[in-house]
This record gives sequence, structure tokens and C-alpha cells, in this order.
Amino acid sequence: MNVQTLATADQRAAARQLVELIGGNWATQALGVAARLGLADQVAAGVTEAGALARACGCDAAALHRLLRGLAALGVLRLGDDGRCSLTAVGELLRRDAALGLSAHAQWWSQQAWSVWSDLMGCVRTGRSTRQRRHGQQGFDHLDADAESADLFHRAMAELTRLVAVDLASSAALPPAGVVMDLGGGHGELLGEVLRAHPRLRGVLMDLDHAVAGAQAHLRDAGVAGRVAVMPGDFFAALPRPVDAVLLKSVLHDWSDEDAVRILQRAHDALAAQGRVLIIERVMPARMEDSPDHRTVARSDLNMLVGLGGRERSIEDYDALLRHAGLVRRRTLPAVAAFSIIEAALASPDALG
Repeated sequence: MNVQTLATADQRAAARQLVELIGGNWATQALGVAARLGLADQVAAGVTEAGALARACGCDAAALHRLLRGLAALGVLRLGDDGRCSLTAVGELLRRDAALGLSAHAQWWSQQAWSVWSDLMGCVRTGRSTRQRRHGQQGFDHLDADAESADLFHRAMAELTRLVAVDLASSAALPPAGVVMDLGGGHGELLGEVLRAHPRLRGVLMDLDHAVAGAQAHLRDAGVAGRVAVMPGDFFAALPRPVDAVLLKSVLHDWSDEDAVRILQRAHDALAAQGRVLIIERVMPARMEDSPDHRTVARSDLNMLVGLGGRERSIEDYDALLRHAGLVRRRTLPAVAAFSIIEAALASPDALG
């Protein structure tokens, strides 16, 4: 019996789609290697012929040409009949100096994230992250003794933050004046954009030791360092107070519910009477569908499972966390890249029951 003749056209199309999904890992590695080699930077500098690119990048010429063909198939560059290549709009974003560049993000996903994703089975069976089970590491302990990975991580997070920073900086959820504290603010990409847009605001940036030097340099370059206090610290401990807004961008999804409540409680205690907490996270939809935004949320959720033991949450989940921390959600505003801005304020005694 010939299976091919029995299969319908829809079934054959579904099979081709599944084959494409199963092999999707090749794109992660092709893009990551291109970023590590600095291919986009070389092409932008005028090194466009495959042989010259191989010499500039220290690669085997034939093998690099094969990588270039793969990148062309992904829409990252164009290969001409004369053997020269040029960058597409997507490929431009692999340049290290691109305004919305994602070079560090590509490198992180093809190296550090790659190693933990390979153990998704173990994470699904146990509910614990790869690093928890292999090394007993919690949170970002794995970056403490690895300065190179820590720097790459913070650069990758800064790249992603740029995508949403303009949305937050123009949001009505921000106070017009006062002090904004960015917890886990990394290299200060988000806070810098907020302060540039609001000259009457001052800032506090708190993160772990391995982020502080990069934050100070970025905020100087952004021209707002004179309005920011940068301090190493632990957001599970007491925070400087009072502040008019606390920013939590991609922080709560790193942690368990218990730890997320503890972070929110510290934020609650730091707020002035009319202050607000702004949570910038991807919100899990009530019903998952086959769409780019929903795939982004699902991928991020599984990435939290394998890497840190955290998770993405629904709006009902956030309401519960806020309630336990003595806060109440005011509104939820959409942002780019499947992010939302959840604005919360101090709950009244009646709301707390």
C-alpha cells in the first residue's frame, strides 16, 4: 500500500510544515554563528566577496560560502551571481552598531540558551530548570563567576529592552516627575530612555554587581548619568524609598510565585503614597493560538522553565501576585514584541479585605 497515494494534500502539507518546525534549530545556530563571526559588520564595511569574508573572519572559504547560502535562505542577506553578498533589512540588525541590533541576542540563544534547552525533557519531567538540577543554581547565580557570559547576557537583554523602551517612555503610566527606580535594570537601556523622554524624572537603577559597570557607562553615553543613582543590590532586601514608580521589566518571569510576591512586596514598601509599579512582561493568553505573538510568549515561557525555573503568567496570575503583595492592578497597556505594561498601585485597606 502506497502511503503517499493515500495521504491527502492537506496531510502532505502538514508533514512538510512539521519537518520545517522540527529542523528549526538550524536557524538559531546559523544566525548565532554569523553574529559571533561579525559577518554583518564585515559586509557593512565593504567586505562582500565570499573569499574575502572567509579571510576576514578566519574561516574555511568553502564552509563559509555554505553558511552564506543558509543565511540567504533565511532572508538575512542576498547572494549575487558574482559571488558577492549584501545585507537585507533583517541582516542589518546583526550589526553590532545597529540601532535595534540583535547580535548579542543571537549569540546568547545559540550558546548559553542552547545548552539548557537541550534538557527540556528533564525540565518537563521534574518542573525544575536545567541549572537547578545540574548545579543547584538559583536565579542568576550562573553569571557570578562568568564575566564573559554576564556581559553577553546584559547586552542581549539591552537589545530586547530597546524594542519596548520607547513604548514605556511614551506611556501615560509613567509619572510626570519624581523618582523612578528600575529593579534588575541591567545596563540601563530602559531607564535611560525613560529619563531622556522625561526631563523632570530622576532615576535609581539597582542590579547585581556584574551589571553595574555597564549601566554606568550606558547612562553616561545616554546623557542622563547625572540624574541616576546606580547601585548594586538585592531586590529581595529593603529598597531605597520613597519612589514614585518602580519598573520591573522581565524580572518577575524569572522567579517562582513565592519569590515574585517577595519582589513585589519590596516594591510596595518603596512606593510613595501615590506611587505605582510598572510590570513589563509578556502575558500568557487565556487561549493559545497559532500566531507569532503567541509563539513568542510560549517560547519565552519554556525558556524560563529550562533556564531559571520561572514562567510567563496570565493576567489573572498577576492579579493574584499583586493582591498578595498589597497592590492592585489599575490597567494593562499593550507594547511591542508581545509585551504588556501592567500598572499597579497600593491597594486600599478595603481591597485587602
